[in-house]
Amino acid sequence: MPDLTKLFVDPDELPNRGPVLSLLSSLIAAARDSTVKAAGTEEIFLLPFKDEVLGILVTGLKAQSSLRPAIEGLNGLVTTPDLLDDQEIGFVVQKVNDVISSQEDLLGARCSFSPSSPGFSLIIAL
Repeated sequence: MPDLTKLFVDPDELPNRGPVLSLLSSLIAAARDSTVKAAGTEEIFLLPFKDEVLGILVTGLKAQSSLRPAIEGLNGLVTTPDLLDDQEIGFVVQKVNDVISSQEDLLGARCSFSPSSPGFSLIIAL
């Protein structure tokens, strides 16, 4: 996890942010699926990294090339039991809502977000 976060913030790797977030999202989903079997929060793999990963995923929402993997990663964080508290979940929902609103403003009625898109599935998962 730390290697992917370092790679994401490296200015020389700016063109690779989308693929890095895609890998990070897959890792988050795998960790979430293994967390379902964990007995307590001390066994949640993502817990020590959640603040850094949350910050990176929110940053990923700002670029079109990393938007989809960022939303998928946020979906993984939100659906991991006992990882985020209510305030952090509210923060994620606000950031995704901002992205959806800005996409609607840019595209008008031809918005790329639909009920089948990851942003809506994230909000519905809450």
